[in-house]
Amino acid sequence: MQVDLDDEFLDLFYNITNSPKPKVIDLIALKTQLINIVDTLKELNSSVKKPIRSKALGNCDETPTTNLPAILMVDDLGVITYQLKVLMDDYECEVDCSQEIYDAVNKFKAKKYSYVIMDLFIPTEREGFILLTELKKMINKTGQNTIIGVITASPRKEIEQQCKQKGADFFLEKNNDWQTKLREILLSYLETGEYDEVDDVNGGAEQSF
Repeated sequence: MQVDLDDEFLDLFYNITNSPKPKVIDLIALKTQLINIVDTLKELNSSVKKPIRSKALGNCDETPTTNLPAILMVDDLGVITYQLKVLMDDYECEVDCSQEIYDAVNKFKAKKYSYVIMDLFIPTEREGFILLTELKKMINKTGQNTIIGVITASPRKEIEQQCKQKGADFFLEKNNDWQTKLREILLSYLETGEYDEVDDVNGGAEQSF
């Protein structure tokens, strides 16, 4: 069976390890990149654990607690959800993954999440906007304080504006080193309860969510 791989998939496939996409992509090139992905995940998974306490949850003592911040990762590509889970598994939080909107909604209904990190294209932006809208409805109805971050490989600036208009707290494009940037954003929220973002649309003004 032959499978056609579009440019968006290939860009994302190579961005996982921040590797440049080769001009000629054949089976050997794909296998090589897959090995790079596996090695990257192993490296992430073997990093030293660093417990993080969330100030947004109140003062924490040294006794074990089950009141850990919960994060829901939503992406239709399993390798991405796994990678995101590995990024945060070394920190003191609970991480759940979902690959489609209905499962994500059911998980959100069943558990109180402090953070939702969702890809917009799951698999198209239509589903992403449906999920974002539904999540905001549930958050407004229950009054819970959930931070929603949207990540996408699309460079279209209007998408960022639409996501924030629909209630996203932050937006991150899947460009070079986006995993490190996402980790910094999440750790900022976990440590301080907020994140200061430089908004290019407003001429570099600093905006706090």
